[in-house]
Amino acid sequence: MNRVTFAVFAVAVALAALIVVHGGHSGKVLLPEKRESLREVDKMIPSGYSFEALLNDLSLTTTTRSSIVASMDNVYDTSKLTAGHVLSLFTDAATNEVKRIVYNVNADQNLEIQNTDSGDWRSAVKDIPYDIKIETIKGTIDSSVYQTLIDENKDPRLAVLLSEIFAWQVDFAFSVQKGDSFEMIYEARYLNGVYKMPGKILAAKFINSGDPYYAYYFKSDKTTEGYYDENGNSVQKIFLKFPLQYKYISTYFTYRRIDPVNGAVEPHRAVDFAANYGTPVVSIGDGTVIDAGWRGEYGNKVVIRYNEEYTTTYGHFSSFAKGIKIGAHVKQGQVIGYVGATGLATGPHLHYEVRKFGTLINPLSINPPAGKPIDSGDKDAFAKITSTYAL
Repeated sequence: MNRVTFAVFAVAVALAALIVVHGGHSGKVLLPEKRESLREVDKMIPSGYSFEALLNDLSLTTTTRSSIVASMDNVYDTSKLTAGHVLSLFTDAATNEVKRIVYNVNADQNLEIQNTDSGDWRSAVKDIPYDIKIETIKGTIDSSVYQTLIDENKDPRLAVLLSEIFAWQVDFAFSVQKGDSFEMIYEARYLNGVYKMPGKILAAKFINSGDPYYAYYFKSDKTTEGYYDENGNSVQKIFLKFPLQYKYISTYFTYRRIDPVNGAVEPHRAVDFAANYGTPVVSIGDGTVIDAGWRGEYGNKVVIRYNEEYTTTYGHFSSFAKGIKIGAHVKQGQVIGYVGATGLATGPHLHYEVRKFGTLINPLSINPPAGKPIDSGDKDAFAKITSTYAL
């Protein structure tokens, strides 16, 4: 396994057990009416769980189930329930009837399904109205960034965000050592006065073996957005290192593998990332969709061309993200689909291929060039950012 990958996603797995402790699992916004008469039960979505299964578990009448489903037409595609996200049920304390369902879509939005006074059901995707506070954390590492954050009573999810920013500069699995240090200025998200989760890191510094690395978040009025060092050079590459947050690599790039479906010894010129069903998959760079649809053993497949040199293939999606079709232009980090097990797959995972000038190469071995530096016209604005968030 790529060493940085192991560190980042070992942290991510450990965080799953801590999310509830730090209150970042839902960000629900209770309606003011009859709040005291509703009883809340939170359920973490298991792998492979569907919205239809949820409704069946609630023992709702056929009419009620139909009304709830109808209320979500053109509001939210419930096939995209993501394992590990939280779904909250609000029931009448006296009658035990379900009155409200809230699904945490992502860090910024909830799907809210509400039973009205008239008995109808209405659905809407709503932004979570966080209060943002700018906070700073510094630490000197004894064993890991993750453990240091816990020791400082800070949210360990910041470890993942920090390692993603410096993924191309620091080997967080093996080069981080005792005595290394970090500093972060970040947006802390609060809801009704209670801390929920970290937001965007605005500035970060990491000292590894005495070498300092800086990153400042900058977004211009034009199209520039990302993290840049103190000189305005991008700390990111033109491609993301990985297209999803996964559990582990189930199959590496190899020229000899026993196929789990047919038992034949065949090359596997791709990387398979095991992940929860419904996990979002993103484009690793800015590009154009040149193929999208059901493609035999790939199941639901997307192919993206980034330039004359590179294309990537994503296979076994459970479903495609909205707007993903042949000819669609995508941005780096944009969700293009969701992990599934369509086609020839023994379980939910992402089949990921990278081609360079048409030839399949190991996705874990690519070393793309850095992104564009700050435009000359944005240098004054960027200087204000580095001054405001001086490290």
